[in-house]
Amino acid sequence: MNCDRAQERFNELLDHRLDEATTAEVREHLASCPDCQREYSSLAQTLAALDQLPAAKPGPRLRTHFYAMLEEEKNSAASIRAAVVRRQHAQRMTLWRWILSPVAVAAIALAGFHFGTRVGGTDDGTKQQLAEMKTKLESIDQLVGISLLQQRSTSERLQTVLATLDQKNPDPKIISNLIGALALDPSVNVRLSALDALYPHANQQVVRSGVLASLPREQNPLVQVAMIDFLVAARDRDATPELEKLARNETIDKAVRDAAKRGLAQL
Repeated sequence: MNCDRAQERFNELLDHRLDEATTAEVREHLASCPDCQREYSSLAQTLAALDQLPAAKPGPRLRTHFYAMLEEEKNSAASIRAAVVRRQHAQRMTLWRWILSPVAVAAIALAGFHFGTRVGGTDDGTKQQLAEMKTKLESIDQLVGISLLQQRSTSERLQTVLATLDQKNPDPKIISNLIGALALDPSVNVRLSALDALYPHANQQVVRSGVLASLPREQNPLVQVAMIDFLVAARDRDATPELEKLARNETIDKAVRDAAKRGLAQL
């Protein structure tokens, strides 16, 4: 077993979800690889710190202003949904090859628009085009940030997410990265930590929309139930159609169906 294969199994090893043969292979590799020993130790320490965190308790503000900031955040919410769709189409290629070219094109186009408005004036059509281009560039920049985050090890990604838990007014880019981690990160622990970090900001439409957009693609029952609890605590009635689908889906975990039914009763 090589380092890459061993590190892919660290989460399962810590959760005691590996069979005896695979466990023996991973531990045999750990015994002879100092680099993997350091990585495994760092991940174990981070998970231990995560387990000691108090459970997130949504405040009463989550039950007020259901549609506050809806218009203001509409473009941001659409960007989150678009990011999830683009992720599904990008599985057969590396994210860097797919994303760097649009960034360059958008940046050049945006610079051209700026130059044109400085030299020739700015009509309403140009302003609209410029605004659309800026929105696209910001969306691409968000995906670049998510890509950079995912280049790091699981323990480093966990530490990055945990560092945001105490921030009362984080930068919007941090919120975007948390939503991206919830939707796209391969680690269950990172996704759950990202969801915990989003709880204090559930009054933002973009946050609720991001969680709702991530729910249909989530496959882990633990994360699915946590997402449902989040949307119910936030009183997000937009989640009703998705919860109805989950409640009727006999192919998914019973705990998820039950959580969806409870959520529908509370919304």
